[in-house]
Amino acid sequence: MKKRLLAGLLILLFSVPSFALPEPQAQVETMVNSVLSVMQSTEMSPEEKKLQISGRVQKFLNVESMSRRTLGAYWDGATEEQREHFSQLFVRVLEGTYLSRIEDYSDGAVQYLKQRVKEDKAIIDTVIVSKELEIPVQYKMIYTDGSWQVFDLVIEGVSLVRNYRESYGEIIRRDGYDGLFALMEEKVGVIEKKQTIQ
Repeated sequence: MKKRLLAGLLILLFSVPSFALPEPQAQVETMVNSVLSVMQSTEMSPEEKKLQISGRVQKFLNVESMSRRTLGAYWDGATEEQREHFSQLFVRVLEGTYLSRIEDYSDGAVQYLKQRVKEDKAIIDTVIVSKELEIPVQYKMIYTDGSWQVFDLVIEGVSLVRNYRESYGEIIRRDGYDGLFALMEEKVGVIEKKQTIQ
């Protein structure tokens, strides 16, 4: 009897950490609600909204994981300085590309469909319902540093990481890291100039 009781206690003790993990969907909901509150504000200009959203979203992203997965095999061949430079540029490219479309979803709502969790990885299926559009968005997350963080987005079946990995890999093969950085800096410059004019 004592042996069974001891075994039961050991099972409970070793199973607690898995149940103690916060739900990844709750993290996504926090991020989405935070962004929607800014997007739907009538007191801020589009530029003010973009600045607010940028700061709020970044803390939910695992930028290093996104950058490493985007460069794939080329991450291992990069120096620490090149990795850091790429990560900084990559965040600016993502922000410039996706924040330029926030007005398209300002009246949207998000429906949460399914949550799948396996150890320290999770996938959250959602759909953005905006006007007459329904846009499926899948969040891929990893549990690290005490929280769930996004390392990839799959929008309408297209992985953000895979999409950039294919195009960036081709540029590195052809022009090296310096060629990639030059193109990324040029893209960021065009995006930021366009936003300033607007």
